[in-house]
Amino acid sequence: MTRQQGQLVTGMFCSLVAAIVVNLVVPQFDDVYRNFGAELPWLTRVLLAGRWFLFALPLVVLLTWKLTPDLPGRPNRRGVMALLIGIGLPVVLVPLVVIGLYMPIFGLAGVVDG
Repeated sequence: MTRQQGQLVTGMFCSLVAAIVVNLVVPQFDDVYRNFGAELPWLTRVLLAGRWFLFALPLVVLLTWKLTPDLPGRPNRRGVMALLIGIGLPVVLVPLVVIGLYMPIFGLAGVVDG
């Protein structure tokens, strides 16, 4: 396995793990929110309805690897880009998921408190 291929596999693995974790966590919140009876924020609704699309993240990493040209003097550019996207997507995704899943809880707490 070449260095580029190793970086591609690592990037795809990281993005796949993020998709799996999100798809294991989100259904637990879905059950709780069904009992709220309140309008959910758009980010929460998107997460609940579209969590399966996160399994496309490894394809995004693969497309990044495939479409990034190797430049003369920078032969490992494709692998680096795949690795950065594969690690960067979960780094951005996880905080968004946490915010999206806890927004209704904070909103309910504000209503109860106020």
